[in-house]
Parts: sequence; C-alpha cells; structure tokens
Amino acid sequence: MQIMINEGEKVKTIKQLLNNTDETNVVIGASNAMIAEIAARTGYDGIWVSSFESHAWNLLPDANILNTTDYFDTISKISDRIDIPILVDADEGGPSSINTIRMVREYEKAGASAMCFEDNPSPKRCSFYGMKAQLEKPEIMCGKIKAAVEKRLDKDFSIITRTEALIQGHGQEVALERARMYNDSGCDAFLIHSKSKTPDEVLNFADAYHREGLRAPLVCVPTTYNSVSIDTLNNAGYSLVIYANYSVRAAVKAIENIFIKMHQGGSLSVANDDVVAMEKIFDLIRVDKLKEAQTKYGS
Repeated sequence: MQIMINEGEKVKTIKQLLNNTDETNVVIGASNAMIAEIAARTGYDGIWVSSFESHAWNLLPDANILNTTDYFDTISKISDRIDIPILVDADEGGPSSINTIRMVREYEKAGASAMCFEDNPSPKRCSFYGMKAQLEKPEIMCGKIKAAVEKRLDKDFSIITRTEALIQGHGQEVALERARMYNDSGCDAFLIHSKSKTPDEVLNFADAYHREGLRAPLVCVPTTYNSVSIDTLNNAGYSLVIYANYSVRAAVKAIENIFIKMHQGGSLSVANDDVVAMEKIFDLIRVDKLKEAQTKYGS
C-alpha cells in the first residue's frame, strides 16, 4: 500500500550539489529506505546507493550479483520516502554501452539523480577485496560515458565517472590521463578513488587536476583516509564527498553487540538502553500517515 510516500519534489539534484562552489556537500551510503530516511533526517545532502552495501545487506559479495532490476527496486523504495537526491553506484556500467544506457534509463525512472561508474573491466572486481584487475580500455570507458550522456532523458541526471588508476598502482599521471579522456567524453563529475591511509594522494591529485584546467567537479570517497576533514577536502577543490559503507558496518556492530548481550544476559531488559522505543520506529515508518489514510478512506 503506497500511502507513505514523499509527496514533494527532491529539494536539490546531485548536479546542483556538484555545482555548489560555496561548500563541499556530503552524501552517505544508505542502501535501504529506513537507513536513507535516517540519513535525510540527520541532515546529509544526498544518498549513495552503493554496490558494496547493497550486496552486503543481502549477504552477497560485491561481484555483479545484483542486477539492474534489483537496484531499480531499491532506488524506487528510497525515492518514495526522501526528498534528498540519490546517487547510484553502477559498478563498471555493465559489460557494454548498451547496458550502460539501460542503467541510465532505469535509474532515472526509479528516481535517482545521478549514476557513477568506474573503469573496472566487466565483470567488476571490488578494489577492497585485494583482487587484481586491469583498467578498462579507454575507448570502451569513453564509449560508455558518451552513451550515458547522450541517452539520458533528463539533462540534470548526472553522469559521474571514476578511475581506479591510483588503487591499482598506476600513479597520478595515468589517473590524470583518464581524467582528461573522461572529461572530453562529457562526464559531469570525476571521482578519484584511493585506498591510501592518508589523504595526501587525493590532495595531490586535486592540485594537479585543477592545474590542468579540467572542468568536471571532483568527487572522493575517504573510507581509508577517514581522518581528513570536509574543510580540507573543500579547500582542495572537492565538490562532493561520499561517506560509503559506514551504515552497514555500524549496523553489524550494533546488532551483534546487542544480540550477544541479550543472549548472555538471559532477558531482553539488559538491552533496554541500547534500543530505541517502538514509537521511534512508528515515526520512521509514518504510522501517522497510515492512520490519516484509514480515517479518510476507511480500513
């Protein structure tokens, strides 16, 4: 019963966040509707529907197991509930530009505001698993970018491209060359990915990127160099920062700890201080809207 939906327009698009030069905006990983609702209420600028988290919530490795239809369902449920924009992790954009076009069209229809894909060859290999992969051939990646840009229905639907050059050890010059090619192909923003423990690599890259005069706004994901501040990234010229995978990691830790406490304590009361009241859940799932609908339309 679709009665508890977001009845208004999204307050902003990802494109507007990218083009906001006054501050660096933050989108946070939330791959189900409840987490996204909490993120919106907490004040985040947008939602990152990540491949890693989406697979993890289904007890699956991040390896192209979920498909476009699975993501359409997730995006639709989130979009129905929140008024902040959604950025979708589209892995490598599918094995061909035809797949990329379908993703763009489907994710637009589902309510997403932007899509990000990377220069991993298909099938995707998650960079955090330590699995060796080569960069996708430039002509294939550029073809996907051009296809996505040309075939999107809404020109405000942003196409963000990401390079794995630094993660795979190719160095800054290769990353910059990829940035030039992807900019020339029409991307709306460029995501530089790094798993360095310090922010030096992404800060140095940003300096070189801007000295090149490349037009697309910069995006980063500070998962491994998480001590860096938003102010530092803003000063370096990053327009958008993605806080990825923290919701699933936080949930696993909290649930595991409380399950152990209840199992060892012998009663539910030992966990009273670790759970929210039922009324908090009623509020999140909008029981008030249910009651309004039942009063207005009948049971």
